[in-house]
Amino acid sequence: MKDIAIQVISASVATYGFGLIFNVKGKKNLYGSFGAGIGWLIYSLLSAKGFTYFIAYTAASSTITIYSEILSRKIKVPTVSFLYPSMIPLVPGGGIYYTMYYIVQDNISQAVAKGIETFVISGSIAIGILTVSTFSQIYYYVVKKKAKENL
Repeated sequence: MKDIAIQVISASVATYGFGLIFNVKGKKNLYGSFGAGIGWLIYSLLSAKGFTYFIAYTAASSTITIYSEILSRKIKVPTVSFLYPSMIPLVPGGGIYYTMYYIVQDNISQAVAKGIETFVISGSIAIGILTVSTFSQIYYYVVKKKAKENL
């Protein structure tokens, strides 16, 4: 459990550093870093319990998207202001690197295996974002429609 806490803190600090590099101002950077910590916590807990990459990454990206949707409505900024920075720890950059490394080393079987794993991770992140964003848009559309009917 101590390892997971260190990883969550590291994910948050690294995301905050990325925000500084990309000139994200004030509380937006702090909120994005907090979202990254939440996402990495969900991923780490599910991975530790033995869930597959697909389930762990989908749940983590869904959680981050819910967090970003709620926060963006509260603060009145676009959802992507929190969604993109919060996703930084989940991006499978290492998988992409090792896929190319194995290709350069002419180790095609490992390259294919790592490439498929990376593709599954990327797809699961996209599925998590897509499903939550879609349901969020539907929900807010229905809420606005009911509010207009009550007038």
